[in-house]
Amino acid sequence: MKKKNSILFLSLIAALLFSGALLPYSASAASNIPMQNYQYSSIDLEDQAQAQWHINYASYLIDVGKYFEALEQYDTAIDYSPVAKTRVHAMFGKAMVLSTFLDAPEKAADIYRAIGKNYPKHSDTALYRLGFLYYQMNEFDRSRAIMKQYAKYYPVGRFKYQVEAVLSAMKEEVKPKPEVKPVPVGEEPDLRVCLSRRVTSMVVTVGTKDDEICAGKLGCGKKYKVGISGNKLVLDGKVVSATRIKFTSKVPLKVTYGKESKKVRGLVEVSIRKGKLLILNMVSMEEYLKSVVPAESYASWPKETLKAQAVAARTYAYYQKLHRTHLFYDVYADTYDQMYAGVDREDKRTNQAVKDTRGQILLYNKKPILAQYTANSGGYTADSKAIFGAGKKYLVAHKDPASLKGKMASWNRKYRVSSIESKLKKIGISVPGIISIKALEKGPSGRITKVRIKYKGGQRDLRTRTTLGSSRVLSLPDILLKIEKVKDSYVFKGHGWGHGVGYSQWGGAEMGKTEKYDAILDFYYPSTSIKQLW
Repeated sequence: MKKKNSILFLSLIAALLFSGALLPYSASAASNIPMQNYQYSSIDLEDQAQAQWHINYASYLIDVGKYFEALEQYDTAIDYSPVAKTRVHAMFGKAMVLSTFLDAPEKAADIYRAIGKNYPKHSDTALYRLGFLYYQMNEFDRSRAIMKQYAKYYPVGRFKYQVEAVLSAMKEEVKPKPEVKPVPVGEEPDLRVCLSRRVTSMVVTVGTKDDEICAGKLGCGKKYKVGISGNKLVLDGKVVSATRIKFTSKVPLKVTYGKESKKVRGLVEVSIRKGKLLILNMVSMEEYLKSVVPAESYASWPKETLKAQAVAARTYAYYQKLHRTHLFYDVYADTYDQMYAGVDREDKRTNQAVKDTRGQILLYNKKPILAQYTANSGGYTADSKAIFGAGKKYLVAHKDPASLKGKMASWNRKYRVSSIESKLKKIGISVPGIISIKALEKGPSGRITKVRIKYKGGQRDLRTRTTLGSSRVLSLPDILLKIEKVKDSYVFKGHGWGHGVGYSQWGGAEMGKTEKYDAILDFYYPSTSIKQLW
């Protein structure tokens, strides 16, 4: 097992280095274009800059656990870039997310095949990654065939030694039966909740006079302040040799960092990472949920709604824990993952919902699902493939009449033509003299995934969520909308709030008045089942 893991790690790093995935992007995006081979237009240069921005943003989204959204950014880069190398870079990134974080290795394999077919200069890398992917999947016959093909066609290729190592390792492997093992039932897991990694000081206190905080061998007290001096931790003004400090107490700890303050259960651990304090809250899953459910739902909502939210939130956190074993955290304490408001936000009704559904997880094909949820579907849930570029059978488009009864179901936005031109110009897209903005592509739910903007100098096709409707430009709540021209302005009349994929929180609030929580979850996550894992 150790041999296999070492081969996996070294081969993956080598693959990333050779593909340029680990190389920092410096200078302007346009400088990556080989001008000596082709004369690129000003629009091409703008598109290339946009593509590189989306690739960089995808890397950030992966880091904060937004895997579907990262795919969306990679697809945008593929759409926009006039440079083959950049498109291939985005395709490799997309394949990595699919295989590593979204349990979709066969879809990743399809991308490697597409690269090999359409981009000959990168076919050796694609072929090696395809073979290595099958090796990771324990599909040794398929991996062996691909690796032998690589050795035949690329005898002195850049992955020659990695191929030899994998082929050698497979001689010792015994092919397992291709079956999906059910998720084991066991003890309640703990979570590493990342409170912050961007501050240089923090304070830990307790709310009562009779209780104290202990910091291991560093002693116990009523209040501690942590800072940084060089690469050393500073505790109450004194540099300590410890690389990490764990604070414990019999009562919840109050942690203050930057402009934020949270009272949390469990223990708090602080260390230094990249010159900043990494503040983690180690807490059990069920206690974590006590602070999440009332932050993601209103405690006054029907109890069945709260129970549905509890199961969805638990499933989401468990999925992330299983897919982040290589990272220093399991979930973030904000909306990058799920809002974790702390003990002060807890409510007896939401606590009861957590208790009533203890250990319950949503499964598809015997595996925990990535339980996406949105504020309001606008009356029609979205298909994950149409929105994010990766389909899941439990994240499909269908009518959702209950959501139309909830808040945030509909909205209007009006922008002057000059304002739209100016906002796009700020992010590097020039469309002077806009003549029309029309839907170019729609998903199964009717959401406008792409628009075509005609202007005096030509036309531009833009993705709606990642470009025109994004927070960088118009900040549209959803892309389930109609576009109307009214004199010198455009009116966007829309429904829904969020991406529209998965569980609609306001729809669930309405359904909870008449339906049980399992029926709500079955409606929003079709083809799934609920299993108690602890």
